Amino acid sequence: MKKNSKTVVVEAATTGDAPEIARLMSWAFGFGKARSDEYIAHVGLGSLRLLRGESGQPEACAALLETAHVFHGKPVPAANIAHVAIAPERRGQGLAVPFVDALCAEAQGKGAAIVTLFASTRPVYRKSGFELAGHEIVYEAETSSLPAASKLGFERVELGDPRLAVAYAAKAGREAGLLSRGAAHWNELRREPTDALAAYLAEGEAAYLILDMGDEARLLVRDWHAASSEAAQGVLSFLARFRSVYPVVRWHGGPQDDLVAAMPDKGWRLAHQEEWLLRVLDPAAALRQRGYHVDNMRLALRIGPAEAALEIEIRDGVVEIREATGGSPTIAVQAPAFVQIFTGFRSASKLAQYGQVTGDAADIHLCDQLFAGPPPWVAEHF
Repeated sequence: MKKNSKTVVVEAATTGDAPEIARLMSWAFGFGKARSDEYIAHVGLGSLRLLRGESGQPEACAALLETAHVFHGKPVPAANIAHVAIAPERRGQGLAVPFVDALCAEAQGKGAAIVTLFASTRPVYRKSGFELAGHEIVYEAETSSLPAASKLGFERVELGDPRLAVAYAAKAGREAGLLSRGAAHWNELRREPTDALAAYLAEGEAAYLILDMGDEARLLVRDWHAASSEAAQGVLSFLARFRSVYPVVRWHGGPQDDLVAAMPDKGWRLAHQEEWLLRVLDPAAALRQRGYHVDNMRLALRIGPAEAALEIEIRDGVVEIREATGGSPTIAVQAPAFVQIFTGFRSASKLAQYGQVTGDAADIHLCDQLFAGPPPWVAEHF
């Protein structure tokens, strides 16, 4: 699913590497020293990987975070590759692909079936087998446009209140693509300035908010959950209480967003949209571990140039993946298209229009049914 590249040796970071890692992040992302040190503390040195030059100094670094992406109620073991930073003097020399390949190999060795990342230069990561997989969307609304009537009450709670994580897990189970958050993800959501952060939990744990009130220009929702349409109305109503201080509010949401659905037709807009990328490390494992909304179905996928096809059979809620032996409906899927079908980012029918999926029209429609569900997204940038 990717081109061959040279082999490199990737090492785990040590305490002595922290200053050089901070410099690399500063040069790559404009982080100040405090932000670099904070990020290193949040993800932990044990999650940071380095590529050293002949002098022994780090020439590239990245975080490798063990996690999972939840697809229709089932977590698929994964790794996030986050904040890939390459020294300015080594950029454009072909380091990125072998570095990322080595990180993927480590992730697979630890049980990950997929790897995900955000890419500033997509062509580079496509060489390593990554493809568009889902959305990151930031919505913005005028606080004066938010509905103000709601009977839902909120109480302030600690940022680390375990009920927030429980509610988030329920949210992830209803969507496609959301992370099974680890400590690093929660640490980043609760990052400085902590004196400007506050968490609020609704009665009955129907909703929660983590608010960042450190920007006078806008109220930032670091994280949120609403278990129903009534709870979404309650979230908007609570945010409306800030209209005298903040003219606008921003939040991460999905392509089919619950807060947008609870608002009037006007009053909101897209503030930012980006796509995250995914590489499938083990197609059979990834297919076996994700959830599906259908039952009693069988379909075989011939992925890329592989001679053997993988047969997916779902019977009485049990998923079996095996090498196809013939007799099953079969379609041919190019490797980049498989990523998009797997997450639900694009349908097999749409990809067939682009020539990336071939097969009988009825079998392609069967594939649409198999992978149907909410569009994939993530609730943070990693």
